[in-house]
Amino acid sequence: MQPLPTSRSHPGAGRIAKLACAAAAVAFALAPLATSADAKTKLTLPAERTSPTGNFFTLEAYAAPTSSHTVANFEMKVCTSKHTPADTAIDPVLFTLALSSGAIVRESVAAAKSPAITLKPLKPLQCTEGWLGFSIPKGKTPFKLEYDYNGTISWTLP
Repeated sequence: MQPLPTSRSHPGAGRIAKLACAAAAVAFALAPLATSADAKTKLTLPAERTSPTGNFFTLEAYAAPTSSHTVANFEMKVCTSKHTPADTAIDPVLFTLALSSGAIVRESVAAAKSPAITLKPLKPLQCTEGWLGFSIPKGKTPFKLEYDYNGTISWTLP
């Protein structure tokens, strides 16, 4: 009876096989993280939106309310386009905050951090930046910041 032939492999084949197994294990371990992160859409700041009138709204920062400070503050930068009409103005009254309960909270300049966004005319290619403040009832959760003028733009909160 003849002995079975021994297989001769490449000298690095064992190392390559181990690396391939390790890579597969890492990929398998990270797969659930990728799908769970995709399932939760997280607001990434800055978050820019373009209004129906062609102006640019960038949410720069969000200070969520806490149990000791029940105000939600949003730092907003607003820039007009070159096609902005002469009578364009930013008005904080046009911002609202939807709560997860379905209630709507109006913006309060008095509650906003400083400098607050106030009514201000804007010429074409001009920007303004400041804070919007919303007093949140205890136990309620902010859900979505909205701006409504000739159509609505919004930012869903984390």
